[in-house]
Amino acid sequence: MNNVHGIVYAYHSFPELRELGALRTGASLPFCGRYRLIDIALSCFQHAGIHDVGVIMQKDYQSLMDHLGAGKTWDMARNVGGMNMLPPYGLPDSHKGSYEGTMEALAAIRSYLADLVKADYILVTRGDLCANIDMEPIVEKHIASDCDITCVVSPYITNYIHHRVEVDENGIVTALLSRQTTGDRGYAMLETYVIARKKLLEMIEWCAEGGRLHFHKDALQHFLGEGWKVGTVIHDGYARHITCVDDYYQANMDMLDPELRAQVFPADRPVATRERSDVSTYYAAGSKVTNSLVADGCIIEGQVENSVIFCGAKIGAGSVLKNCIVLHDTVIGENVNLGCVISDKNVKISPYTTLKGNRRLPLVIPKGSKI
Repeated sequence: MNNVHGIVYAYHSFPELRELGALRTGASLPFCGRYRLIDIALSCFQHAGIHDVGVIMQKDYQSLMDHLGAGKTWDMARNVGGMNMLPPYGLPDSHKGSYEGTMEALAAIRSYLADLVKADYILVTRGDLCANIDMEPIVEKHIASDCDITCVVSPYITNYIHHRVEVDENGIVTALLSRQTTGDRGYAMLETYVIARKKLLEMIEWCAEGGRLHFHKDALQHFLGEGWKVGTVIHDGYARHITCVDDYYQANMDMLDPELRAQVFPADRPVATRERSDVSTYYAAGSKVTNSLVADGCIIEGQVENSVIFCGAKIGAGSVLKNCIVLHDTVIGENVNLGCVISDKNVKISPYTTLKGNRRLPLVIPKGSKI
């Protein structure tokens, strides 16, 4: 694994995340009571023995940098190599918007890949992917094969826009299906790849020459046509890209299922995160919590059902929360009634307030709001 360098796409900030993505990228979204989404990808690298990792950023990355620090949590704080934060230093000054595609993002760090990375292989993944992937056997399979690229795929139907592949009996890609919304054909691509560094640089150069910005419909489609061999590895566990509010809400609600939660947080590949020094949660007399995840540092005086409560939240006496996600340090007053609500960090909700969303359209309260 010393010959493999990891790259995490952490620059995505989808408009469909609405208030949740206003000041942060998808990779830095709080998840499952105490984590950030990028923790999962970084922990996968850590367990595979990959300690040299580049994190591609572009804007709204203050929250991400505060969380990652020097990478010590994932054993990536090193004098040589380790975690490298990669802002868009390879783009012209006239470029003020967001990356339009992953090849544009990779082109922005071309000099980093060409001059600073010494590993022969690159393992690329997304920071907003909720999937605990065992990466070591994937890398080993790629190196032992004659494939130009090895991609990780999922057999499960997904309901968001994604890319799919059709494969032959040996798992070799025969067709690429871009921007699909159903699972009628092939496998869903999890946008996690192993590729030789020289071949990745070849893809970057070809795309840069023609102003091509996208990995799938531009680069991968072209090189498949040129005869490149693309292999697949099936990930059978839970997997979901977090690209909109509904994705975020459903993924957190899925973690209330012990079986699904064990697929994302398996005991043999635990997910590491930056710790907060909080005391144990206090449950007052008369409080009631059922089928919920409650982090440390909370004060629970009301009722919580089918909800995810993050560190430092306070829920007043007489309040009832059902199917909610309450982020860090939110203060909920007495006799509040919340249903299908996502409360961002540092929100204050006054007593006797009632707010209702639904499972398909949860109500989002922006960070720092006072209601």
